[in-house]
Amino acid sequence: MDKERRRFFRIEDEVELTCRPIDMEQTDSILSNFWDNEHTLSIRNNFNFQIEQQITDFQKIESNNPELGRYLSMLQNQVDRLTAKLIDDEFDQSLTTTTASLSAQGISFDCNQDPLLDSLMEFNLKLLPSGLRLVIIARVVQIEISTKHTKFNHRISLDFEHLHETDRELLIKHIHGKQMESLSIAQDL
Repeated sequence: MDKERRRFFRIEDEVELTCRPIDMEQTDSILSNFWDNEHTLSIRNNFNFQIEQQITDFQKIESNNPELGRYLSMLQNQVDRLTAKLIDDEFDQSLTTTTASLSAQGISFDCNQDPLLDSLMEFNLKLLPSGLRLVIIARVVQIEISTKHTKFNHRISLDFEHLHETDRELLIKHIHGKQMESLSIAQDL
């Protein structure tokens, strides 16, 4: 498992998150719903990812036919507004800002929760500053009692077991961007 967890680059990042344990009796239902009824956030992420993949085509259309480019841009803005409305404001209200060790495969952070080792948790993650939101089903792989003198009693590590592929791609892109940003800052020093 350590080998798998180290496949992806890790960064220290400030994120907003919330997680809740999944009751073993609800596991099948929650996993089925996760894969069969793609979460609103994943639908929005998939939509934005597809738009990003077509950006060069859009730029060609825009340069060859500015009227069509403006029309497509207006349609994209309308769809963006609609998908933004799909996201419930309650999602943001329940989030806590924290510093985490983050990769495309998992996350570690300090908290006051005391989950069971090897249990599943539903995990909501908001990446900063982009505001990109992800819903992930993760497995608790490590629990440490915090030795730091902070308000948190535990450091937990989670492996992302169930994550829509588009969401993982966006997470990888976020981590890569943060890595490039830190390299740029290091070069400037």
